Amino acid sequence: MVTNYQYRRQILALDDDQLEEFVRQWALKKTEYVEVERFTGTGDRGRDVVGFLSTQRHEGPWHNYQCKQYGRTLPTETGISELGKVLYYAFKGEFTSPAKFLFVAPRGINRNLKSLIFKPSTFKATMLAEWEKYCAHTIVKNEHIPMDDELKAFIKAWDFSRIAPISVDIMLTDPAAIPVLYHWFGADPGPAPVGLAPLDVQAIELPYIQGLLDTYSEREGAVFADHAVAGVHAVYGPHLRMQRERYFDADAFTRFYRDNTSTKDTDDLRHEILHGIYETHAAKHDDMLSRVNAVMIQAANTQPAGPLAKYARTPVKQGICHHFVNEGQLKWKM
Repeated sequence: MVTNYQYRRQILALDDDQLEEFVRQWALKKTEYVEVERFTGTGDRGRDVVGFLSTQRHEGPWHNYQCKQYGRTLPTETGISELGKVLYYAFKGEFTSPAKFLFVAPRGINRNLKSLIFKPSTFKATMLAEWEKYCAHTIVKNEHIPMDDELKAFIKAWDFSRIAPISVDIMLTDPAAIPVLYHWFGADPGPAPVGLAPLDVQAIELPYIQGLLDTYSEREGAVFADHAVAGVHAVYGPHLRMQRERYFDADAFTRFYRDNTSTKDTDDLRHEILHGIYETHAAKHDDMLSRVNAVMIQAANTQPAGPLAKYARTPVKQGICHHFVNEGQLKWKM
């Protein structure tokens, strides 16, 4: 079994470009961003990976992920210099000031820089007092950028509590990183949450529910006009509720793994189940409801292959069959 320790080692082995791409893909999974952009080359203005919080992009709020893959903890001078560069170009009007400035340093940051980050007023005072030492000669190559009154006022106005470090441990525990760890290192995404059927029938359910109503009608020799009628029936009410539980458990399962693995993995599992129930579905049955129940038993007994198989609970495998009905791949009437 692969452990977080092994993923940690793999992240620490990434080079600078790989780390930036890893972070870009991670940021893309965060729901707070409307867009994510990676800036490379000499014109990056201190930006590595940017998460935009609005369609205004650099005219609105944004987060800067400053990615540094060092063989040691991130040095104080590097941290101050990189922040100074971004604030300088914000001062020059290249973009708005970042709403957050995040140091992505897998090996962590040194004790002094960490102390500054956790004391924002001290960090601000240090940058202002030691601009010449840390920033004046590092913003533009072979150029001296002095601290004048306007720049000083701009930096004073910026909130240094917006700075935060991101370690490899934070990456490994952030749910948004799960699909990235899966794609890069084959990380186990873990089990999907159990889906819960809402009390009210949803529009998306109507095709498979109508299929079930048809089976009930055939068995009883009387038409079940809608799901409300079936829902109060002594026999078919519990049956219908059980099928809805299965449908929504399969729905939650599929959504979770499409977000955290790949569409191919969920499609492969569905393909395995479809093959597993094929002969049972095609066989002769006393009536349509007998076919439904036989298929449910066979789906439960099907042992699919692939990375998601161990998490495919019995209700999930059965619920996928109702999704097949919804999509027109399966019909109860032969």
